[in-house]
Amino acid sequence: MRIPRPTVTIAAALLIGSGASGAAAQDIDLSDVLSNDAFYAESGIFRARGDVPFVADFWALPGTADSVGVLIGVSLSNQALQFVRTSEGQWQASYEVVAVFEPQDDGRAPIEKRWEKSVEVGSFDETLLTGETIVFQTQMGLVPGDYELALTVRDQNAEEDSRVTADLELPDFSAGEAAVAEPVLLRVYEPGASGAEYVVNPSHYYESAPPDFDFMVEVIGASTAAPYVLTARLVPTEDTEEVAGRGAQETAAVWTDTVTMAENGPARVFGSLGSAGARFGEYGLALDLADGSGRVVATAKTPLLIAGSGGWIAENWKEDQGALSLIRYEATKDELEILEDIEGDEQRIAAWNCFWQIRDPVPTTSANEAMSDYFTRIQIANNEFKSALRPGYLSDRGRVFITLGRPDEVTQRPVPSGSEAYEVWTYHRHNFQILFVDRIGFNNYQIENVGTYQRELAAIDRRKLSFLKESASQCPLLAPAFE
Repeated sequence: MRIPRPTVTIAAALLIGSGASGAAAQDIDLSDVLSNDAFYAESGIFRARGDVPFVADFWALPGTADSVGVLIGVSLSNQALQFVRTSEGQWQASYEVVAVFEPQDDGRAPIEKRWEKSVEVGSFDETLLTGETIVFQTQMGLVPGDYELALTVRDQNAEEDSRVTADLELPDFSAGEAAVAEPVLLRVYEPGASGAEYVVNPSHYYESAPPDFDFMVEVIGASTAAPYVLTARLVPTEDTEEVAGRGAQETAAVWTDTVTMAENGPARVFGSLGSAGARFGEYGLALDLADGSGRVVATAKTPLLIAGSGGWIAENWKEDQGALSLIRYEATKDELEILEDIEGDEQRIAAWNCFWQIRDPVPTTSANEAMSDYFTRIQIANNEFKSALRPGYLSDRGRVFITLGRPDEVTQRPVPSGSEAYEVWTYHRHNFQILFVDRIGFNNYQIENVGTYQRELAAIDRRKLSFLKESASQCPLLAPAFE
């Protein structure tokens, strides 16, 4: 199933000076700062990288007789797949999901399931969409017990795949006791007279707090008992509560519903918990099942993450190598003056999103390619140009790489013979060169012909400033910087 999503993208980079600090020589791992991988690892959510990156989760649901229902959800981006043009002028990708469950306790043979799916879009631009634009989901039955799981997603056009393995424990819900399965977060929920339609949220991630957190849960209890009361609330994790006393806070919203058990199996319940009071950070959607006397007889919880990197951005707004330091080559001087005065976590996150929104040249795409490209360059600069004195992105070579891009040719003399080591970066397409000299050693190359660099950068700045002035109205906060 393909999920349409909103967007954000490219940019104008106006140099504000190198401002390199010799005191800070440790590089930031942007894969940790600007990704959700740590959350996935802590929460037991599967994250596959490689040729076909995807995120996946499994939910154990009460089944029939001696089986357990296994709900599988996989999300990936259009960009992860290779699309081909069809005879009707559309663009189509085909992929296969393969799940192998190997029992660990009774010598049974592995169980393999395969599903083939296709995705069709109307334009080439849509094939480049990033984010969770595709969701696959299915449900199957398995015997309770421990399994070793191997999950593979294969791009059938490109003949490439990615794979994750993990241990999976499927509980036995047939003990006759009241139980609540792990709630399933939903990206789409549409109730109907003939049954609800829903799309699962395998990543448990929300770019910002939605109006409601939709979920599905299955409940087991005595069919002869009085109706149970199911209660849901959003609670922060312990780690989030410890972050400088800020971040996620328990919300005031509470959802409740009465549940009458059927004689032929579990009750499936859909709910929508309001997000009032929810901020960025990690939360748990916690459920309590109470019997007729008000005694809680079963509980369940599932993790979720709001605004991912927003917490780091708000907490490290003005710090060395913090949020504003990272955008030093992208922001104009006037923008930085406005951004430096912003206080409050939510305001900072909103300003950050606004900053990148006006740099979006292709609003029809679902991710900010400009932000992605910019931070990819920073990460490359950190990896390739760091020294004992400063992080790579604060070095002269890092600054040139981030603002002008990778050169067409590099001439090096890393081992000097009677003089300093140097590098010459040649940009054939623009017919200029940048010379770097390492006068003191320590891989501390400095620009020799600063005037050439500033002249070329100024030409880029003028074109980008024109673009920003046209889009600044999308961000009233920063619009004064372009008046």
